[in-house]
Amino acid sequence: MTPSRQLLLFRVVNIVALVGLLGVLTGSLDLQILVGEQPCPLCLLQRAGMIGLAVGPIMNLLWGMRPAHYAVSILAAFAGGAASTRQILLHIATPGDPGYGPAVAGFHLYTWAFITFTVGAVGCAALLLLSSQFSLGDTGVLHRRSPIRIISLAVIAWTMVYLAIIAVSVLPECGLGMCPDNPADTGAIKTPVGLLGLAVIVLGSVAFGYLMDRRLPTTSDSASIS
Repeated sequence: MTPSRQLLLFRVVNIVALVGLLGVLTGSLDLQILVGEQPCPLCLLQRAGMIGLAVGPIMNLLWGMRPAHYAVSILAAFAGGAASTRQILLHIATPGDPGYGPAVAGFHLYTWAFITFTVGAVGCAALLLLSSQFSLGDTGVLHRRSPIRIISLAVIAWTMVYLAIIAVSVLPECGLGMCPDNPADTGAIKTPVGLLGLAVIVLGSVAFGYLMDRRLPTTSDSASIS
């Protein structure tokens, strides 16, 4: 396999990882916004861990594959995994405890979060074993106009929008102090409105990726394999 194809493969893997994390965050935001189920403090820590887990792939796409980038994601996975493990133990310690929030496919969100953090940490560790990616001279997607740059920037923009939504949604619940252990449920918006909002976020992110791809400077193929 040529170096350019190897690099493309590793970038696709990082993009798929980001999309998977966005899928998990979409599910948690769906319960909060469409159902009205407000996140508890441990839930918020797990969301922060998800965002931290996404930092590694984002750095890989923007600035090139580096072991340190995977290490950032592994550390975030351990932190988020500790929060989800804590919540799991809290609910299994009491017999008959139904758990916090609704179950999705038989598991509560904190269990799904634990699975996500475990898969993320193991996946990053496995990718670290593929050391050939670190000798490809990768400088990130920012230096060459290409479809992969559009997709990368779109997925990164989508992640940043979710980060902003999570940050803003915390203020009404927690203010500037401690978050309540058992926050009251709030009113939910109608599902069509929520789906429309998701479509706007996705399409807006794609538009952002395309526009940035047009505006960012590009180098020749001989100057960079990016």
